Amino acid sequence: MYAVIMAGGQGTRLWPLSRQKRPKQLHSLVGEKSLIVETFERISLTLDPKNIFISTTPEYLIEIKKHLPEVSADNFITEPYPMGTAAACGLVSKIISLRDSNAIVALIASDAYVKNKKRFAEVLKYAGEVCATNPNHIITIGIKPDRPEVGYGYIHLGKKHGSKSDMSAYEVERFVEKPDLETAEKYLKSGEYLWNTSMFIWKTSLILDLIEKDLPKTSKALDKIAGEYGKAGYAKALEKHYRETDDTSIDYGIMEKNKNILVVPGDFGWSDVGTWNTILEVLSEINGVDVVSRGHHISVNDSNILVMAGEKLIATVGLKDVVVIDTPDALLICKSSQAHRVKEVISRLKDENKHQYL
Repeated sequence: MYAVIMAGGQGTRLWPLSRQKRPKQLHSLVGEKSLIVETFERISLTLDPKNIFISTTPEYLIEIKKHLPEVSADNFITEPYPMGTAAACGLVSKIISLRDSNAIVALIASDAYVKNKKRFAEVLKYAGEVCATNPNHIITIGIKPDRPEVGYGYIHLGKKHGSKSDMSAYEVERFVEKPDLETAEKYLKSGEYLWNTSMFIWKTSLILDLIEKDLPKTSKALDKIAGEYGKAGYAKALEKHYRETDDTSIDYGIMEKNKNILVVPGDFGWSDVGTWNTILEVLSEINGVDVVSRGHHISVNDSNILVMAGEKLIATVGLKDVVVIDTPDALLICKSSQAHRVKEVISRLKDENKHQYL
């Protein structure tokens, strides 16, 4: 089995720390190591590092290589510009299939937090085994919810497909978009839903066949690119033909059109490190406190706050459910419950032509 760490996103909801030139996966947000290094190390518990690839963009390539010197230069697959996750998934699957036509590939985001790394390795290995014995199915990993989370998509479980030891695979009844609180509470109570991690495991031959069927324009573009792989004209072909792919997500482009999908429930303490509120929750649990801070910070009578200070001292008094993120050129102050709306700041900055803050 191979793994691809998807590391091309910026993480706009973690502004002002996450920027275009240094996205969130390159920051140490929930530990001493960067998110991408944490991801690489836990995948390495299951796979040989030579079978771990990185999917990213040219602007992040040099910096990611500094974080992951163990990864061979040949294992970096770059998309020249963002065209949606369907194209990115197709490109990495196509390239790996050229090296191994019988390959099984796991696609894993570079920016998640996993509490139990050993259990993650066990679940990932089992998911790979399920894929090997069910080559006509896409496999995904879902997380057993412990709260009515409205920030994640959900997977509705169907009937059990198979088991091994204390792990099982189920048919996917349907994928569900992020729900409102009332609906999320119903999902939690029913026990029939999992959080959607967007971790996928598949045979490269299967996903490429599905792309040919459901996204023929993308398939043709990938064939043109693959025809030049390993040759002098590869970079030029990639630049020219990648823009011919469909600008859509793997979820909309492939998953919602196909029924042969199995899900393996995971119980390894997963969180999508996508908002400052999530980071507050994770760090509060890790440290056993509800006032979480880095840098020069003095707290007086605060509760449930996150403060990331820069060079200057930050003093907070009587704050509750608040996030404060200080950087040299920008300061963010927001309610923790509104942290998902930080990406709206990015839109405003673009509208007002303040690109120096992006």
